Amino acid sequence: MKQDFETAKLYYGFPVIVLGYKDETLGYNITTSSSSYTLGDMMVIGLYTPNNATAQIKIFKEFTVHVPHIEVMAEVEQAGFVSHRDKLNMTELPYQISPRIDAPILENCPLVMECMVDSISEFDNYTNFTARIVGRQIDEQLLDEKGYLKHEALNPLLYMGDGKARVYRYLDNQTTPLGQFMKDKKRRSRKI
Repeated sequence: MKQDFETAKLYYGFPVIVLGYKDETLGYNITTSSSSYTLGDMMVIGLYTPNNATAQIKIFKEFTVHVPHIEVMAEVEQAGFVSHRDKLNMTELPYQISPRIDAPILENCPLVMECMVDSISEFDNYTNFTARIVGRQIDEQLLDEKGYLKHEALNPLLYMGDGKARVYRYLDNQTTPLGQFMKDKKRRSRKI
């Protein structure tokens, strides 16, 4: 039985990401987010409108999206909890500038997507950026011998919670191929 659930926020499991961007005052900067999704070469991110990252991405229309290792989560949290400061120097995360766009690439993140903004839309106090992914970089150990993703090796931290509390949730190494649940159901129904 279901009941109404009154809460100011609901995060039902989104990957923690770090956004890298050009900053007109600080040169380059980063911030932490969990509001993103991709479809093909499209990347959509959502940010709180008054944030520095929002203003800077509106100006330069380029950003990088990083999936961090758990080992750098203290720096990732620090980058999310402070605003309008030089978070690259503050966190001491090593970086280089993307070869395709004018934004930083964090060396300690196993997966990076380079994005160019196509459109910007506002929703209440939030800004949504729809961008084209123009490049993807991944650590070699996340690829098999044919160059395909080792699904069980990529373990992004998920952000979950409600108006009372937010937490990080971990993935394990278990994977199920697409379509397997239907195959298993058909196999069980044949046995009956």
